[in-house]
Order: sequence, then C-alpha cells, then structure tokens
Amino acid sequence: MQNELRMIAWEVTRNCNLNCIHCRAAAGRGPYENELSLGECFRLLDSIASFSHPVIILTGGEPLLRPDIFEIAQYAADKGLRTVMVTGPC
Repeated sequence: MQNELRMIAWEVTRNCNLNCIHCRAAAGRGPYENELSLGECFRLLDSIASFSHPVIILTGGEPLLRPDIFEIAQYAADKGLRTVMVTGPC
C-alpha cells in the first residue's frame, strides 16, 4: 500500500472578525503582510494536485474574510481536489 497525502488544513488567512483567546493561529483583525496572493494560492494548488489529490480544508482565521476565497475554492475543485471550508467560531 502506498502512503498518499489524504488531507491538508490550509490557513488561508489570519484575518478574523473574532479574537478568541484560544486561537492557535493568533487570528484577529488584519490585513496581515505576507499572506499568499491569489496567483500564489493557485500555484500552491497546482503543486499539490501534481502529486496527490487530498481533501483541502480552507480555514483561517476566518476564510470568508478573504475576498478571493471562492476563486480559491473553485480553482481547487477544478483541479479535482475535494474542497471544504471551516468558518465561524473555532
């Protein structure tokens, strides 16, 4: 049996409308420097899809605060990656 990557939890942003004391991502009001651009997100997904087809979990912070989140999700789905989003209070 070959070991294959099955799941990736990707924190697409640290930006969040909450400021939970227990947040391990230290998420809060952004924007934050050095987050991936849309093009960089696409290249990351291309790279992942080139060697495996794991479930991609889009999380954060609050992924819905990222204005291009639906473009990212659609691109991943178009690559054949099952894509889910974790939103709301963690």
